[in-house]
Amino acid sequence: MQNETEARDGEREEGRAGSGAEYTPEMMNRIYEAVLNQVEEAVVISDDENKVIFINRAAEVIEGVDAKKSLHKSMEELYCPTENTPKHSRHAIVLNTGIAANEYFNQYVVKESHKVLNVIERMFPVNYKNRTVAVYSLIKNLPVMKKTMEQSLELYTHFEEEKPRNGTKYTFSSILGNDINFVEAISNAKHVAQNQTNVLIYGETGTGKELFAQSIHNYSVFQNGPFISVNCAAIPATLLESMFFGTVKGSYTGANNMAGLFEQAENGTLFLDEINSMDIALQAKLLKVIENKTVRRIGSEKELSINCRILCALNEDPLECIENGKLRRDLYYRLSSCILHIPPLRSRKSDIPLLCGCFITRYNKEYGQHIRRVDSGLMERFLRYQWPGNVRELQHVVESAYSVSEQNLDVLRLEHISPYYRSFFAEPGIAGAAAPMAADPAARETVDSPVSSAAGSADTVDFTTKVSAAPGDFRALPPPAHGPGGFPGSPGQSPEPPSLPLKEAMDAYEKSILSATLARLGGNVSAAARELMITRQALQHKIKKYGL
Repeated sequence: MQNETEARDGEREEGRAGSGAEYTPEMMNRIYEAVLNQVEEAVVISDDENKVIFINRAAEVIEGVDAKKSLHKSMEELYCPTENTPKHSRHAIVLNTGIAANEYFNQYVVKESHKVLNVIERMFPVNYKNRTVAVYSLIKNLPVMKKTMEQSLELYTHFEEEKPRNGTKYTFSSILGNDINFVEAISNAKHVAQNQTNVLIYGETGTGKELFAQSIHNYSVFQNGPFISVNCAAIPATLLESMFFGTVKGSYTGANNMAGLFEQAENGTLFLDEINSMDIALQAKLLKVIENKTVRRIGSEKELSINCRILCALNEDPLECIENGKLRRDLYYRLSSCILHIPPLRSRKSDIPLLCGCFITRYNKEYGQHIRRVDSGLMERFLRYQWPGNVRELQHVVESAYSVSEQNLDVLRLEHISPYYRSFFAEPGIAGAAAPMAADPAARETVDSPVSSAAGSADTVDFTTKVSAAPGDFRALPPPAHGPGGFPGSPGQSPEPPSLPLKEAMDAYEKSILSATLARLGGNVSAAARELMITRQALQHKIKKYGL
C-alpha cells in the first residue's frame, strides 16, 4: 500500500517537473500579454522598423484606440505631434540611438480618436546582439494622475484627521467659538499648555472639558506620550486607588503586579475628570503624588518616580465644592495656580449659529443629507433657550433631526427635531428657556455667522438670526451716559463716544455694572454672580480688580 502511494506521488512530481518544458512561445506570449494588460500605465511597444507590435489595455483606454487595428502600423500613422512636441516620433529617436529617454512631458495627437494627450512618458530600448530590436514606452496620463493624487490626498487627510494621536482626537483647531470670553479661555489654555504645571479645568457638564484637556496635551511637550482619561464619577471608589497607584502580587487576594495610571501615563498626561466625585481620603493621596512626583503601589514599600502631567476637571464651582465637602481645600490650593474656566453655552449664545453650522456639516456627511441652514424661527428659539446641557445638548438636538426626519431636507425646522427635544422649544419660558423675546426692536441683536462647509466650499450656511435679550444679557441695556471723562458717570447726558482708550472705557463700563448690581443685591456676591451669569470666583476677582 505504501509503495503504491509513493509511486503515485512520484508520478505527480514527474508531471510537475515535466510541465515546465511544455511552455511554447505562444504560451509565453499569452503570459506576457496577460501581465502587461494588468499594468496601470499605458504600454506601447514598437519593433525595429518603428511599427507597433503591442498596445496594452491601459493604452487603449487612455488613447481611445483599438489595439488590434493598430498593430503593424508605423508610429507616424498612429500619432502626430503638436506644436509643443518634436516633428518626429520619439520611438524613432530611441530606436536609432539605443539611448533610453527618462521621464519627460509629452504631448501628442492620436489620429484614430483625435485625442490630444498630455502625458508623462518613459521610453526604453530593447537591445539584442548589439542592436536595438524594439522600443517600449510607459505612459501616465496627466489628468488621471492629478485625479488619483487628489483622491489619495483626500483619503490621507481623512484618516490623518480621524486618526487618534496617543489616545486623543482633539486639538485646539477642533474648538469652535468666537465669543470674547471663550476665545480668551482658548488663549489661556494654549499658554498653559506650554508650561508643565498641573491644571484645574472648571466647566459645567457638556462645555467641552475633555476637549480642552486633549488639546492642552497635544499642544504641550507631553504630546508624544499617552493621554489617559479617567472619569472619577464612573468608577467605584474601592477600585480607584488600585487603578491609580497599581498593585503588587499578593497585596490582597487575587492581586497581581499591575502598573497604576500614574505609571501608565509616563511622559504623557493623566486627565482626572470630575475629581469632586473622588473620595476625600483618596484626594489626600492624589495631593501627595502631585507634590512629591512619586507613587507607591499598593502592597509595596518602594517609591516610584513619575513624570506625567496631571489635569483635573470639575463640573461644579470649586469654592462651592470646598464648602460642600466635595473637594479638599489643600488640593484646591495646590491646583489653583492654574485654573481654566470654560464658559457655559448660555453665556456665549453668539456661538450657537457657528456650532450649528459645524454640526450640520458633520451630520450631512454621516447621514447623507444636504441641510443648508437652520430655520430663522428655530434659531430664534435656540438663542432664547438656556442650554443646561451646553454644547453637548445642542449637538444632540441637531443630530436628533437627522435621526427622525425624512430625507432631502433643505432647511432644519422645529418639526424636524425629535419630539423629546421639540418640547423644550415649543413654548417660551419652559425647560430652561429664557424670557420671551423683547418687544422693543432695539433690544434685539442680529448675528451674522456664515459657516464654510468642511469640504472647503465657497458656499456658506446662512445663520442670520435675531438674538433676544435674556436675563443678565447687558447687550440690551441702554448705553450709559458719559461724563466729561468719557466714561459712565453723568446721568441725563446723551451718549457720546468715549475719549478714553477702548480697554479703559470697557473696564469703566464693567465696573459700573458690577457696582450697581452689588448695591442692588445688598453686596450678596453669590446672588450677583448668578444674575451676571459668571462664576462666583470670577466676580470676586473683578471685585478685587476694581476695588469694589
